[in-house]
Amino acid sequence: MTATGSAPDTRPAGFYQDHVERTATGAVVTRLLDGRDDYLLDHTVDGVPTLPGCFAAEMAAQAAALLAPGRVVTGFRDLTFDRFVKLGAAARGPLRVLAELRAADQDVTVVDVTVVADVVARSGQVLVADRQHCAVRVVLADAHPRPPTWDAWPASAELPVPDPYHADGAPVRLAGPFRSTAGTRLHPLGARAAYTAPARPGSVFERFTTPALLLDGMLRLSGVELLDDRYVPVSVPTGVGRVDLYSGAHDVALGALGGVVDLTGSPRGVVLGAEPGGRVVAAAPDGRVLAQLKDVTGLVVGYFDVLEGRHLRALPDGVPGRPTAAPGPIPV
Repeated sequence: MTATGSAPDTRPAGFYQDHVERTATGAVVTRLLDGRDDYLLDHTVDGVPTLPGCFAAEMAAQAAALLAPGRVVTGFRDLTFDRFVKLGAAARGPLRVLAELRAADQDVTVVDVTVVADVVARSGQVLVADRQHCAVRVVLADAHPRPPTWDAWPASAELPVPDPYHADGAPVRLAGPFRSTAGTRLHPLGARAAYTAPARPGSVFERFTTPALLLDGMLRLSGVELLDDRYVPVSVPTGVGRVDLYSGAHDVALGALGGVVDLTGSPRGVVLGAEPGGRVVAAAPDGRVLAQLKDVTGLVVGYFDVLEGRHLRALPDGVPGRPTAAPGPIPV
């Protein structure tokens, strides 16, 4: 898609901005995934380095900020992940981030953003134009809202759950900075984990405008469940109804907070349901909410058998897939 009546933007580009063109009501940002994105080698889907959905949201945030100078991204609405963006895909051209101003007043700016790419034959012929990978409504304001305070859940028996994304053979496998959570467990009120603040100074994450690794870990927590005392689902997100950001800190800055950032999600295993729902909160050590997600949807792509330590594409025949009723030790 070429912007009619557009003109190059000469301002320095963000990390996900190779080229920026202005339109009458927005901007078109072009970005080729290449060697700059070798961090994706630590985030694979079926063995292929793949862009996490929250990183497509980061692309959208950077594009939306072009239309609201001086304002900061305070959240996302109606975020959908339509298909994977794979590193080095030969049949895909550069990504295009299409940002259109939806509304602006003295309080907020709202920008509709889609991330698209052409499907291209080896001959160079465009087979499918502007295939959509992600869509989102980005909300910006002069400052982040005052964060609410999160009341810690009451102490109770908790059930540690192995993280299926860290094991060999996982359909979605995480390593390096993408191992952003630890201590995953089930609580009577939902699921819990600790954010590991894995981004280091000097990494590409210093050029992000959102804590994408934190949000990625929060999304995974929304799907945590244990079925039949044995099987942990492996899921990929398909959408988020609402994301609220109460801080402008990216993942590197969050690592300097000190203390443990606690992640809590309730109810547990929401991606197993037919309807969106649930809430995931990230709270700083002093109880300040850093971010929250609401109404997550997802798709189960496999299961981890905690007894045999292996991944399955589907539950064995005859297994009912019932959630474990109460916290207790996994029989390993």
